[in-house]
Amino acid sequence: MVQGGNIVTRGVKGFFSAWAKIFQSRGAIIIVGFVIGCVFLYVISRNLDATVIRSAFKNAVWLPWLPLAVLTYILGMLLRGLRLQLLVKNEAVISTGTASNIVAVGFAVNNILPARLGEFVRAGMLSERTGMPYLLSLTITFLERLLDGLVILLLLVTASLIVPATAEMRNWTALAALLFTIALLSVAIITLTPQTAVALASAVTSRLSWKVHTKVVALVTQINRGFGCLRDAQSAILILVSSFFIWLVESIFFMLVMPCFGLPPGFIRAIITMAVTNLGILIPSTPGHVGTYHYVCREALIRVCSIPGMTPGTMEPIAVDPNIAVSYAVIVHSIYYVTVTVWGVYAMAKYTLELGSTAALAYEAKPIRALPDEHAGSMSFITSYPEMSARVEEKVTKFWSGLCECFIPEAHRLPDTEEFHTVLREASTFTVTELERLPFRLRVIFDIGVNVFKAVVVLTTGRFLCHVPLEQRRRLIDAWAFGRIPLSRKFMKPIRSLALFYYYDHPAVQALLDKMSMNRGDATHPEVTL
Repeated sequence: MVQGGNIVTRGVKGFFSAWAKIFQSRGAIIIVGFVIGCVFLYVISRNLDATVIRSAFKNAVWLPWLPLAVLTYILGMLLRGLRLQLLVKNEAVISTGTASNIVAVGFAVNNILPARLGEFVRAGMLSERTGMPYLLSLTITFLERLLDGLVILLLLVTASLIVPATAEMRNWTALAALLFTIALLSVAIITLTPQTAVALASAVTSRLSWKVHTKVVALVTQINRGFGCLRDAQSAILILVSSFFIWLVESIFFMLVMPCFGLPPGFIRAIITMAVTNLGILIPSTPGHVGTYHYVCREALIRVCSIPGMTPGTMEPIAVDPNIAVSYAVIVHSIYYVTVTVWGVYAMAKYTLELGSTAALAYEAKPIRALPDEHAGSMSFITSYPEMSARVEEKVTKFWSGLCECFIPEAHRLPDTEEFHTVLREASTFTVTELERLPFRLRVIFDIGVNVFKAVVVLTTGRFLCHVPLEQRRRLIDAWAFGRIPLSRKFMKPIRSLALFYYYDHPAVQALLDKMSMNRGDATHPEVTL
């Protein structure tokens, strides 16, 4: 660590500046979303009767409806995982549980951060878990959203024939139908005529620069790969059927909350309420759609209940008090928000700090620009030689050297102190360089872990890591690397593995091990546990 607290400050600033770039690029959407959310919250709250709402919650019938609603929502998430598994089966093998966790991470980040950044995090995590290119993962995420929109629209139109839609609902349906029809036509062209799509993209960009032309053709090619699952009739049918089941289960979730507040559990009314609510939150909004979700859900419930239908639970029109409708919207949103956020945070803690496998999966093959002289002309050099970025130069400090030093057994330290510190710095450089190859979102999460570790060291010892005596430093790091907390063990595992891998592969260390073997009269090297 250089100059005490400066390195901690730089690390924190680096984390916030990284996310600041995202917010700046989507600043207008974020601002508009917050404004819209605040407007809806104001419209909802201005005529609310707190007494009626307290009474509604006090007299609500929670059992068995609330637990059933939560279980139904979880079932819907598992179905989303199954659909994702079907979407990527031509490109990668992934379990339903892992796919469901990836979906939950995307929703959780959308609940925490604005501008639907969760879709990008979700695509990044899908790429990391499967090894697929990020652009392909993003294409599959877009295809999921498109399928959701089309199925929701179809369910809304069908349900509206049983319970006639109001003028506002018809307007929502018409606008959403226009947008999704355009997207559907684009998908149809790419899916049914992939060569035509690539040729068209090439022809349109042929007069532009070679760089732009290449990127556009590569983009369309990756999109073609993402939509490849729809070219097989059986896969397309399974994906479409799973999409319908997802939203039918979601409608059951909306229906199960109705009896909590004395409303008849009408399935068709639940379908319309679910469809209008999910179409309504397509507009820019606050994280978790707070305000927008509650307003749209309230209005949809009030209007759909006021119209008689032709199925059980809808035959009689019901005048729903706006306060009851808001209470209903709060519970529906809370189940969705809490369940998926807890699930997503757990999934991020479980997966995103498994950085040993992450580095291998996420590192994309790059051209070998320059090899060290000792490897020139060697056919045994099978991986690219990572360049030393300015960020790596900045991060390879006494902190990282002090951290990596703790993993090296005392018996295997090089006797020459100067040579040992040179090798140690090289090992630290290698470790940081490899960790820098992580996707941006995983790198940000890892940076959070680094800063938390630094803060814990300062709070527990009163000193920065590089100033802590080696033996005390070893005990401290061992408590993280081999302690009872799984998250801290996962955090330290990639650092320990990378540092030891480089250190024991260094020629000077190999010579030391050979000498130690000869002195013992043993033909093999001592075992080294990474």
